[in-house]
Amino acid sequence: MHPAKLHPLLRGAREPSAVVHFSADDWNRCLRAARTERVLARLGYRIADAGALGRCPAAARDQLIAARAYPGFLQCRIAHEVSQVRRALPAADGDLILLKGAAYHCAGLPLTRGRQLRDLDILVPRTRIDAFERDLLAAGWESQPLDEYDQRYYRDWMHEIPPLRHPQRGVEVDLHHRLLPLTSRLRPDPDLLWESALPVAGMPGVRVLSPVDMLLHTATHLFHDGAIRGGLNDLWDIDELLRHFAAQPAFWETLPERAARLDLGRPLYYGLLFSRALLGTPIPAAVLTDVGRRFAPARPVNALMHTLVTRALPPQEGRSALTGLANWLLYVRSHWLRMPPHLLLPHLIRKSLRRLEHAGDHSRGGF
Repeated sequence: MHPAKLHPLLRGAREPSAVVHFSADDWNRCLRAARTERVLARLGYRIADAGALGRCPAAARDQLIAARAYPGFLQCRIAHEVSQVRRALPAADGDLILLKGAAYHCAGLPLTRGRQLRDLDILVPRTRIDAFERDLLAAGWESQPLDEYDQRYYRDWMHEIPPLRHPQRGVEVDLHHRLLPLTSRLRPDPDLLWESALPVAGMPGVRVLSPVDMLLHTATHLFHDGAIRGGLNDLWDIDELLRHFAAQPAFWETLPERAARLDLGRPLYYGLLFSRALLGTPIPAAVLTDVGRRFAPARPVNALMHTLVTRALPPQEGRSALTGLANWLLYVRSHWLRMPPHLLLPHLIRKSLRRLEHAGDHSRGGF
């Protein structure tokens, strides 16, 4: 995609020094979209790193700087929740692996600057997840009440148990035993993740995924386990992880082989393809060629995904029938990849009936 055709937010992310040439309309669209996509502070740091923050209009500069406060608060809250979780779990329960934002923050990665952390995602061995859950419940965390179907949905099919939340702190804690649902079409072996996980300095019993596994998980979260719409924050993660880890010896050589071993080649392909297309991520041509040769889908599917994702993933302004169709098709795709048809159809019907029932309850309500 030609940079000139990109949304101003994407142009600013790709070439942050270019924002000094933005028109007033460019700035309005950029800041509005950055706030909606939860990347306003991240954009500000990227512009500052390029030495361009001081040359931005005062009103835009003030917003970019002020946006840093809220992510900073959320990061402190998540760090505190990690310490509380670790304190509540006996050493006999074993180690845990932090995932996504909490992992980036506790590992001290640069991409944590300005990143909003809302939930605490943790990976634990499946054989120990019941013990982890019991200990957290005993320490004051609570699980939301669910009916029999929802309990079965989580316990038998998904990669996590129902979310836990402490009533005083309000942070949602998601305990995972796999990266993807048990019913997913892709089934990365969690034992491989544990073998290469790295300890976090100063945090006994806490680990994070290895660099290549961290990148693969982020790409999988967006392009296999998610609906993609509204995922620019996750694509930003992919971009910054690649930029940061690119300096590590053998990172690029290891990445395709690790993707093949974990059965995550297709999410890696999409992650590299769209990170480069939308955010201008520097990726060696040989790596793109190798990953494309090994993991790209058939040409018609590839062309369709390019059309859908380049409509759904960039900031969306106004209403467009084509964009709405792209969002819906990618939503259906995300469910198709998560569950086989004999489980998926009843599940979607049930969700639709619940949505209609919920809408009916609202329509009967008054002020």
